[in-house]
Amino acid sequence: MCGRTACNLKRETYRKATSYKDPNDNSLRKPEWHRLDNGGREFMPSNNIAPTDVTPVLVSGEDFESCESRVLAPMVWGMIPPWHKGKINDHGLTTNNCRVESLTTSKLFQTPLTEGKRCVVVCEGFYEWKSKLPYFIYSPQAKDTLVYDKNIWETALWSEDSGWNGPSLLMLAGLYNKWKSPEGCLVYSYSVITMDSNTMFSQIHHRMPAVLENERVVDDWLDSRRVSVNRAISLLRPVDKLEWHKVSSSVNNSRHKSDDCNKPISKIANKSTTFMNSWLSGNNKKKIDNDEQVETNKKPKF
Repeated sequence: MCGRTACNLKRETYRKATSYKDPNDNSLRKPEWHRLDNGGREFMPSNNIAPTDVTPVLVSGEDFESCESRVLAPMVWGMIPPWHKGKINDHGLTTNNCRVESLTTSKLFQTPLTEGKRCVVVCEGFYEWKSKLPYFIYSPQAKDTLVYDKNIWETALWSEDSGWNGPSLLMLAGLYNKWKSPEGCLVYSYSVITMDSNTMFSQIHHRMPAVLENERVVDDWLDSRRVSVNRAISLLRPVDKLEWHKVSSSVNNSRHKSDDCNKPISKIANKSTTFMNSWLSGNNKKKIDNDEQVETNKKPKF
């Protein structure tokens, strides 16, 4: 399953990190950021994204009549049923995930699947819980690249010659659809496709998202005009190339949006220890020493 992700970067950084080779001239291009109104809901970067939040989703440019081959569009996490007549988040269904085993038979997901509404959900990683303990799962990174260090992402270089030279995003297969609210607002929403875990990931959870592990698979999944439904589904398989580390239980609360959410517990502890040591070595230590001296000099009261 997949119920929480990290999407804590700037829009331009996501454009750089999802750059691709244009099939028309083989040039390296950044996908256009295609603004969607979504009833006034906007993408707010966070290391603790939950269902009903808005995140960047990669789609074919043809789906949005764009001159670009690919676009990044902000969409609501959790597909809203087209037949729903109420508020955006009171339809009563859990739709942040869709099972690959029932894609072709599901009342909710069959239509967007056959209509070619395939998308790629981009994120730095996702969270999963084992015995109530949270872990952050992400793509393998180059040596000395810390996936949780936002500064590494934001300062990484991009050029038309070499493309993106920063950390690797996690690319998850998804489906999207559009829904019109009773007020007439058009809202785009998506679900992440999940499947049975392989032996490697089953030690964390028995289900896992469908990870698209390379550019060829991403291209085939997005190209619904060239790649049939059956062929696209056959591309989805459990991947072995994932890494993870244990994180603070503060991520359990979806309202907790700290940048520390995806850091290893040891890094958070070290940060606290460093701060305390610094605090104790400065003027505050002198104050404590003085206070202790005062207490020592006080006469006991009887």
